[in-house]
Amino acid sequence: MAPREKLRSRTKRAAILVAFLTAGLVTKVVSAGSGDVDRTALDPAPHATPEPSLGSGLVAAAIQAVVRSEPRLPASFDVATARLEGSTLVAPLEDGARAELTLDAGLTRHVRRELERYDVPFGALVAIEPRTGRVLAMVSHSSVTEGANVARDATPPAASVFKIVTAAALLDHGVTPTTSVCYGGGLHGIGLEDLEDDAARDTRCATLGDALGGSINSIFAKLADRTLDHATLSRYATAFGFGQPLPFELESSVSAIETPDERLEFARAAAGFWHSHLSPLHGALIAATVANDGTMLRAGVTSRIVAADGSVVSSFEPTPHRTVVSPETARALTRMMERTVEAGTAHGAFFDERGNPFLPNIRVAGKTGTLTSERPEYRGYTWFVGFAPADDPTIAVASLVVNTPEWRIKASYLAREALRYYLVERVASRR
Repeated sequence: MAPREKLRSRTKRAAILVAFLTAGLVTKVVSAGSGDVDRTALDPAPHATPEPSLGSGLVAAAIQAVVRSEPRLPASFDVATARLEGSTLVAPLEDGARAELTLDAGLTRHVRRELERYDVPFGALVAIEPRTGRVLAMVSHSSVTEGANVARDATPPAASVFKIVTAAALLDHGVTPTTSVCYGGGLHGIGLEDLEDDAARDTRCATLGDALGGSINSIFAKLADRTLDHATLSRYATAFGFGQPLPFELESSVSAIETPDERLEFARAAAGFWHSHLSPLHGALIAATVANDGTMLRAGVTSRIVAADGSVVSSFEPTPHRTVVSPETARALTRMMERTVEAGTAHGAFFDERGNPFLPNIRVAGKTGTLTSERPEYRGYTWFVGFAPADDPTIAVASLVVNTPEWRIKASYLAREALRYYLVERVASRR
């Protein structure tokens, strides 16, 4: 058989193999509120889970792996099993091969200690280098479920982190960061009355920029109701990676998304009240995308894969995945996200009681998210998604902390500690 025919034959066999392998990865579609839903410790409430979209890029990568027979990280790979060799974390692979990881050992250790120190029920932090896609940390912890891979679990609600997606759509459709909206309620929920103007009730006014920094639900609900539609918000959610496999070398669950047609539920979804779910890995990719002028890169955790004979099988190379938003929109989002830390919902985590910053002379951009679930037991979800330095980002993070009724720490604290270690303590130790 000629070499080209052999390659075609092997590629065809690989494609058939991929079809069989991916068949087991398809998730059953369920309706919100259905009783026939797999429930996890992280997300006790039922939700809709879309079927993963197995695109040509994923199939092509799988075919290449079969044809080349390269050593690959197993789907069950856990970075916690890697060992430190010098300053590099290394994971053993099959047949004597090894993977040298992109992870920063000091940052990984620091985050793990914080999670263990506070005995967090469920928590994770993922950090990515925005300009390259290198994963700097991917730490999971649970004092409730041993071995829980929280970092790649997409069952938690995205909460107000989803406001980043809505804000991007609003900016691209004529709303500016200085657009002002007056509002009344909406602190803990959105009702139809919150979508209408009422001079007697709407006694407070704020801009879109203030609304992102302060996570003002009513403003996002009103603006989405008047500016966006189901198709537009769905398109932006998809561009940011919801409802599809993430550009990452390890298998991770899909972040479910639902953008209802019904007016009130659409407004609630746009403001981050349920309807969307997120993994910390995905949250870090969203932060890195904004930090990288709107371009999402493929995230990688292996710096090099080395065969048993010492030959280098593959090396990490920054690989663009897609342009999500324009550089102008990304920069506008950055300035708005800075308000979250300067005077918004994360101010208390990044400044002490006297107003002194925990990261001196470093501007941080971020977005918090908070939601609670009472079924079948209490879960308090807190998020922080962001990056620093805001004017020249070198690290993007997403932290998730899920508390029981006895709260431990918030995600904004965990994110601050990761950023403080990486940008302050780590730098000082190298001088």
